[in-house]
Amino acid sequence: MTLEDIEKEIRSAFDAGIDASMPQAVMSSWLPKLTSAPTAILAIGKAAGPMAEACRDFGLDAKGLLITHDHSVHVYDFESFVGGHPVPDEGSLKGAQAALDFVKALGEDDHLLVLVSGGGSALMTLPQAGLSLDDKMKINDILLKSGMDIHQMNSIRRLLSQVKGGRLARAAFPAKVTQWAMSDVPATGDLARDLTAIASGPFAPDPVPLDETLCLIKKAGLNQHEAVSQYLLALEDAPGRGPVRVDNTAFAHVNTNIIASNAIAREASALRLDADLTILPELAGDAAEMGARLAEFAMNASRPIAAVTGGETVVTLGEEHGSGGRSQELALAFLVAMSGYQARGHDIPNFVLLAGGTDGRDGPTDAAGALVSHKMIAEGALLEHFRDALKRHDSNPALEKLNALIKIPPTGTNLGDLVLLKTW
Repeated sequence: MTLEDIEKEIRSAFDAGIDASMPQAVMSSWLPKLTSAPTAILAIGKAAGPMAEACRDFGLDAKGLLITHDHSVHVYDFESFVGGHPVPDEGSLKGAQAALDFVKALGEDDHLLVLVSGGGSALMTLPQAGLSLDDKMKINDILLKSGMDIHQMNSIRRLLSQVKGGRLARAAFPAKVTQWAMSDVPATGDLARDLTAIASGPFAPDPVPLDETLCLIKKAGLNQHEAVSQYLLALEDAPGRGPVRVDNTAFAHVNTNIIASNAIAREASALRLDADLTILPELAGDAAEMGARLAEFAMNASRPIAAVTGGETVVTLGEEHGSGGRSQELALAFLVAMSGYQARGHDIPNFVLLAGGTDGRDGPTDAAGALVSHKMIAEGALLEHFRDALKRHDSNPALEKLNALIKIPPTGTNLGDLVLLKTW
């Protein structure tokens, strides 16, 4: 096969992963499994629109509330709110208050169908008393720049919220709740922890010890934030405002299923590529470090590789930074690392690596990610230029010059990132 053929094969496999995670396809397989018709539907997150539309297409006639990120999303007779993402805004505040009022109005004969997808943490924001929206926005900005993983950030978000960490489940009691989640977070093997990380778990018990969350707040420097400090003092006097635990009566009325995840997307990609799902590390930690780690793996492999992995890395931004996203940064870091190996006299394999986000948008750019190959190997001044772009988190323009960017329409969901690697 030619390089062009392999690039097309990799791209086709990525598209298969995207297709397997589209909200409409996922919902069409789950809606027939409902054992009773819901009387109310609450849809939260980037995929809220298509998930709610699937309910109407299926014939569900329940009252509905939708909280999403796109002003163009409208679903027949659903009350809709548009929140900010990744930083919450006034719309996030209004949507969260509406959701709280919506579930509080339910009674014991009601059946609430909750549809949760990625982005819900920012899109639905109602800070604890004493914390303003401006405080919450500043806190969110600090968390996004902290280098913490999604589980750590959401632990803090839950503590400071009136709707997250099981608080909507408590408010909906005694109604019956069926929750379907499209997971945008890497699986940890701990289902309780995974559920609380999806939109910060509005209908899931908080499993993280309070002392652990307080340590994370201190690590992020948020204990120096006056409003946070005052809330923590108030929490000592009123522990009932704290995390909602699994033994709360409300959770006996909640049934939850993760109906789509990064694992489902990567399995579809691997099937199309006839690739291994076990040999590459899960995507986690710093994006640039992960790119270099994958390059080291490719260099040390004893035979050609065809492999798929997934998950979610982070990019820790300084005060000044360029344009890009975590998938683009990973791809550029992989290319820089492979270029470095060749510059030092190593024999490198032919390779194609594609890193992309399942939502079709990698960071604040119009690219889903990037595809890099050995034909793009750089030396001398160009290699130093790429290294400098990496340091400045300016991967997008560097990859654009290489014609390496992957661009697809927004998918309406977010199941984390995929990386496909082939060497020969």
